[in-house]
Amino acid sequence: MKHKIIFSIFSLFLFNQMANAQKLDRSIRPKAGPAPEIQMGTPQSFISSNGIKVFVVENHKLPIVNYSIDFDIRPELQGDMTGYKEMIGELLTAGTKTKSKDKFNEELDQLGASLSVGSDGIYMQTLKKNSDKLLALAGEMLTQPNFSQTELDKLKKQTKSGLAQQQDDPEAMSRNITQILNFGKNHPYGEITTEKTVDNIKLDQCKKYFETYFRPNVAYMAIVGDITLEEAKAQVEKNFAKWQKKDVPRATYPVPEAQKSPTVAIVNKSGAVQSVINVTYPINMSKGHPDEIKLKVANGILGGGSSGRLFQNLRETHAWTYGAYSSFQSDELVGAGHFSASCNSTTSATDSSVAEIIKEMKKMSSQKVSKEELDGYKNYMSGTFALGLEDPKTIARFAIQEKMYNMPKDYYKNYLKKRGSSDSRRCNDCISKIHSTRCGPYYCRRR
Repeated sequence: MKHKIIFSIFSLFLFNQMANAQKLDRSIRPKAGPAPEIQMGTPQSFISSNGIKVFVVENHKLPIVNYSIDFDIRPELQGDMTGYKEMIGELLTAGTKTKSKDKFNEELDQLGASLSVGSDGIYMQTLKKNSDKLLALAGEMLTQPNFSQTELDKLKKQTKSGLAQQQDDPEAMSRNITQILNFGKNHPYGEITTEKTVDNIKLDQCKKYFETYFRPNVAYMAIVGDITLEEAKAQVEKNFAKWQKKDVPRATYPVPEAQKSPTVAIVNKSGAVQSVINVTYPINMSKGHPDEIKLKVANGILGGGSSGRLFQNLRETHAWTYGAYSSFQSDELVGAGHFSASCNSTTSATDSSVAEIIKEMKKMSSQKVSKEELDGYKNYMSGTFALGLEDPKTIARFAIQEKMYNMPKDYYKNYLKKRGSSDSRRCNDCISKIHSTRCGPYYCRRR
């Protein structure tokens, strides 16, 4: 009897479920739920005795530790020695006052470590058991550098060889002209390295740059991996205590101005079968700006990938190019962000490609974005953002960016909520504000 009652209850439940299912209209897509709040780990942090701002993210899955240092600096213009900043890293890792270049690299190899240096940052990685030795080597590099004229001469020769190759590279030509048109020659983003500026580079200027800007009190350090907060504190104090802090000057730069009228720059290259086209202009969009995420959504719809309007128009509809894309970059410098819509088209379709790019840009400003396009790209952003959070280094990078650029403390925590608030009207308004205040286009032609 008991089994019969249970069976009857189950049958009634199943019947109700089937009845409810029959009432559902499968042609109507279910409404999306509210954007979830991201559960991000909070990095632990401390400030070293000499002013390094350190963020620690523990991850004990693998016996590996990653270290990165970002310098919050605004250096002076390179001027007639443009190109020397790109040589700083190679000069620093070419040995110390007590170790030759070969010895320095040999010790790195023995540790199974990697160490790379740029003009505004350092990155290191090694096994946990070798992490203290790696930091000792980095500390020696920062406190006892050996800037070698011989090494500088090699770097200048290599740089000039690379410049010679770029003379036949339309992509390189396009990048150079884009930088000059967008930012001007008196802005750090508009400085172009030439053979003449490379010849002018002096070792003393390289030393001056390092001694001025590589200082612990403007350094943000992320430590991620198989390490505890107490171990990180001990390592930093032990290996970087001799790295002396110093007042670091911050240069001021002119604010890039939009062209008063559309400007077309053409570089002719005989024999080329394609045209490199770039519609571009500077924009004033700081990191963490309230419109930044909306603009990311709008830009994704316009040209963020193969489903973007530019790709579908220029490649799928007209077959003029292998791909057409757009991008935008926010920047902490006032007016130093930029927008770009580009493709490599057949030469016979150069003018038509420019016209179609501008048409699609205008449509983004004047016509409502479809719900399908909007939901599709927002879902893509959610997926890629979630995947990025699987890497502990991402959490540390987010924490540093929020501090360096004075972004809201919950900017990334509420990223998906802000993305979810980007509707068709907001996307149109955001694109309109950007496009209506700037002029273009510019294109670089290869014939």
